[in-house]
Amino acid sequence: MRRFSGRWGELRVFADEPLPQAAARIAEVPSRFGARFRPALLRLPLKGDRPDAPYVAVWPDDVVLPDMAGGAAEAPDDLAGVVLAELMRHKCFACDARFDVIYPEAGMPVLGRNLDRHRNVSGCPACGSDFGRSRIGGLALTPVS
Repeated sequence: MRRFSGRWGELRVFADEPLPQAAARIAEVPSRFGARFRPALLRLPLKGDRPDAPYVAVWPDDVVLPDMAGGAAEAPDDLAGVVLAELMRHKCFACDARFDVIYPEAGMPVLGRNLDRHRNVSGCPACGSDFGRSRIGGLALTPVS
């Protein structure tokens, strides 16, 4: 696990170690979506006792992933282009196919506005409907069996 911190709080990004219960729902994200999709827990610097928020930390295609080992030295560009996202289940409005989708958290860009560094999947791969008809879109998706 690797810790990153900034004025936005603390982000714990997990490699292959067991995850805390708060991140259990996103444990299989790297094996299903690829190594650049990492389970993470975000702690915001707010007053009061709030639980860590589970997110998927997504690195752009064009960067080398930083070392996720706990003792790795933090380099200033280790989070360059990273966006936080959520794992969601979407259903195509045209054909009812279901997908697990990595959906970016655009309303609260904690790490900056980095969506332009990422490829967006838009439309239903099952029936070919565009986003306007299918309502399927995100950073990545996999079919649900």
